[in-house]
Amino acid sequence: MNAVDRKSFILGMITAFAECLAGEAKRLALSPPFYPEDLQSIAQETERIAEEQGIHLFLEENHDLPAPGTLQWYVMYKFPDSLEEYRRLRSMGYNPALDFEEFASLLSYGMVWGKGAERVTPRLREKRETKDSMARLLLKPEDWPIKNGAGRAGHGSR
Repeated sequence: MNAVDRKSFILGMITAFAECLAGEAKRLALSPPFYPEDLQSIAQETERIAEEQGIHLFLEENHDLPAPGTLQWYVMYKFPDSLEEYRRLRSMGYNPALDFEEFASLLSYGMVWGKGAERVTPRLREKRETKDSMARLLLKPEDWPIKNGAGRAGHGSR
């Protein structure tokens, strides 16, 4: 049994990402994945956080995953063009849980912008192996990383 309250953990991550979006440090963010039965307990507070931070939400139900509808997440954004780009990638058959690299720049991983951005070379100062704390705290072990039909593991395995 985890000592962390799952509702508080999910809402804490949503709040942190909402602040990043509001301050335009990220173009788009994904809430931590959650089970459909979690939605009722987080929806109202998630909408309140979004309103307070001046951002928008789109509920991704993931009907295209190997176990359709098992995991959901909120797509969080400040500007509509970011959601349009996300939907474009999704319409091409990509899912962030399986094809994270296709979404990395939209999620602002390794990206810079603003005055003088062209003179900056984005990079990690030091690449370290990490563990997926989010999955450990929120999901059943068999639900993450998601594997596609060929057994290839998605984002949670990086």
